[in-house]
Amino acid sequence: MNKQHNVVYDSVIVGLALFAMLFGAGNIIFPPYIGVIAGDSWFLGFIAYFFADIGLAVMAFCSLLTSRTIDRFESTFYRLGYWPARIMCGGIILSVGYIAGPRTCTVSYELGVAPIIGDTPYGLPVYSALYFIAAWLFCVRESKMIDMIGKFLTPLLVIGLIGLIIVGMANPVGEMIPAREPNVWYMGLISGYQTLDACTAVVFGFIVSKDLANKGYATPESKVKAVVCSSFLMAFLMLIVYGGLCYVGATAASVYDTNVQHGYLVVSLFQSILGFGGSVFLGIVVLLACLSTGAALAGAPATYFTRLTNGKLKYNVIVTLVCFSYALVSNIGLANILAFAVPILLIIFPPYLLMAVLGLFAKRIRNDNIYKIGTGFTIIYAILDVARMNGVEAANVINVLPLSEHGFGWLLLAMLGCIMGYFIKPKGERLPD
Repeated sequence: MNKQHNVVYDSVIVGLALFAMLFGAGNIIFPPYIGVIAGDSWFLGFIAYFFADIGLAVMAFCSLLTSRTIDRFESTFYRLGYWPARIMCGGIILSVGYIAGPRTCTVSYELGVAPIIGDTPYGLPVYSALYFIAAWLFCVRESKMIDMIGKFLTPLLVIGLIGLIIVGMANPVGEMIPAREPNVWYMGLISGYQTLDACTAVVFGFIVSKDLANKGYATPESKVKAVVCSSFLMAFLMLIVYGGLCYVGATAASVYDTNVQHGYLVVSLFQSILGFGGSVFLGIVVLLACLSTGAALAGAPATYFTRLTNGKLKYNVIVTLVCFSYALVSNIGLANILAFAVPILLIIFPPYLLMAVLGLFAKRIRNDNIYKIGTGFTIIYAILDVARMNGVEAANVINVLPLSEHGFGWLLLAMLGCIMGYFIKPKGERLPD
């Protein structure tokens, strides 16, 4: 058997699957909006958005490999200690899952189905049941999920997206005008950061690791080439699609106002280009994009908790319960789940980014206090930031930090915490195990 051929083939399949798993509803509605706002400066906004979104995601995957944690269910957090690591990792997986999982259903319904069938009282309940039955079929066989998504869903999704982009570029509904945002690059940077897609390295890392193990990659070292190649293939496809959607949005900058709603913009844009057929075509593309992401978001917690409990909780049972609960939340509890989960995710995301950066240098960092104190300071900031967002007056103390108005105030505290940790000697220096 030709090992080189297997690595290339496996990398392509995993890369295609990663693209489909990452490219959800938010990824299709944000780039056109950036184009509308940026106008003839669309390329600057697109590059900033791409690097703050996919750039951070690729960095996080590289961190998992560099720190040799792609096979650990504590992920890069294991340097924090037994329970903090499991709380952080489990919190990210559940928060991302219960925010984005039901949202893939509701957004695909609103963008792809509702414009066609209109406003019907039983439309969403019926659709959500069918949607998560389909998602369950794609993810119930853990060993085949990556192949199912990479071989079947992704090619259809890529063809559909490129088709929409080509038609949009060939038939612009307006013209480019000067940017209506003074700092286009910063708008793109903030938009990409706020997608929180970097968290998917933890969420989908377990799925990728399990799939590669099933293909015969037994150690983290043997997975490095496949994961790196597949990550860059995913990033390349995202580069093409993001760029195309930003450009199509930019060509409509003269038609839409800056406060246009993101979902409405996408539906209106392709309806203007293709008429009713545009709604149908867009509905199919959005369904493919959301279904692949929804299936992966159902499979990820099942894989994690099966491994965490050493198989005591069965994958098939967990994934069935997750799909069922996602369907319920899509109809009756999404607002409440968001109100509960979003603050948790906003608290976890900054320390996660810090751990991802530190993970790139894990082999050189022997002092765990660098991780612990840096992460502790970052979490304190994130808690105060959420409190400030909810009107707690005392939390405004963080306003003195640079970039705190944009959610980046944690950077300075993280650096100070890491420096303090460096000078606080641990009980015994060690290399990462």
